[in-house]
Amino acid sequence: MKVCAVICELNPFHNGHEYLFRTARKITGADHLIAVMSGDFVQRGLPAICDKYARCKMALDGGADLVIELPVMYATASADYFAQGAVSLADSLGVVDFLVFGSECGDLELLRSCAGLREESDPGLHILSQGNDSDKTKNFRISKLLREGYSYAKAYAEVTGNEFASNDMLAVRYIRSLDLIGSSIEPVCIKRTGGDYHASGANDLSALSVRRKIAGHSDFAHLVPKYTYRTLESIKGSAFPVFPNDLSIQLHTLITRILEEEKSQDAYLCDCMDVSENIAGRIRSNIGKFKDYESYASLVHSKEYTKSRIFRALLHVLLDIKKTDYPDDSEECTASYARILGFRKGASALLSAVRESCIIPVISKAADAASILDDEEMYLFSKDITAANLFDMACVFKYGKDPVHDFAKEVVIV
Repeated sequence: MKVCAVICELNPFHNGHEYLFRTARKITGADHLIAVMSGDFVQRGLPAICDKYARCKMALDGGADLVIELPVMYATASADYFAQGAVSLADSLGVVDFLVFGSECGDLELLRSCAGLREESDPGLHILSQGNDSDKTKNFRISKLLREGYSYAKAYAEVTGNEFASNDMLAVRYIRSLDLIGSSIEPVCIKRTGGDYHASGANDLSALSVRRKIAGHSDFAHLVPKYTYRTLESIKGSAFPVFPNDLSIQLHTLITRILEEEKSQDAYLCDCMDVSENIAGRIRSNIGKFKDYESYASLVHSKEYTKSRIFRALLHVLLDIKKTDYPDDSEECTASYARILGFRKGASALLSAVRESCIIPVISKAADAASILDDEEMYLFSKDITAANLFDMACVFKYGKDPVHDFAKEVVIV
């Protein structure tokens, strides 16, 4: 049995994802495809456009056989933690042969080369050389920039005149993570079509383009498969769409409480992941100008940090995700459990193989987690539950739906 895995957010599942899943199966010859998917909040520190169960169904309809939730502490973390956590989870399942990912450049050897870049060595850097400069000169210049603190993307762009796009850099991190944990999983690169994440043209195959159309009440049916559209229509007005501002009341209430508790040193903003002293200061100084989630994030934002960093910081405050919840070094991140969100009826052989080979606890029913996990694992799992319930309450406040605790939600089966 051959198995491929895809690390994804599917926010929402669109035509590009369908192409990725179909092509992943074809070029790897896989019998089964596993989606390691973010839950209700995504890597940019924002809520997904709809909940994880709806997106799980889209993934299963789109060709996945099994959907495993990426824990919120990794799903909402910076790229290094995101990649290391997700790769660790895929490897821990014990059945994955291939990790398939989309890339703007579509050049696996180039990505491998960048994944090998280190200050003390530069294996494969000759692949990066272009133009009239010698390989030796380019190698030296890239290595020098890395020692000066440049990221791979900036060093590569500075020397070659070309830029790595967002999925290229994630791909580099996936490859590097596989190497760091000594995984036998083989990386497989598929060239993306229709633009990168930031593309927003009328027909671009990016989730951002779809979300912008949804936010603008424009037709997006041509950008998503019919089953995605049907799923979204079925929950429209009860659990879709969800935007950051739908969490405004929760964010304001929590920050106000923390600032009050800080006076007696019962809480401290800087304990939360991604919250620096500077960001904490801006959170405090701008709380009196709070109107809604997104405008407040803009007030907290400064040129020192990306907007995504600010959104992640605010979300980690909201979810009480601490710096101490992570290893000091992202390279030491390991998944603590594997939660099944959904599966296809015909994937019984895959499910059996996962249960037999997985080296971490497998959770198929959230309410059973306490009897499966140890105290530390349960603490981390509780963050996923908090996130899911927070998302559900945003839908309760916005649409008046009945609240449903994450413990009461069923695994999706198609």
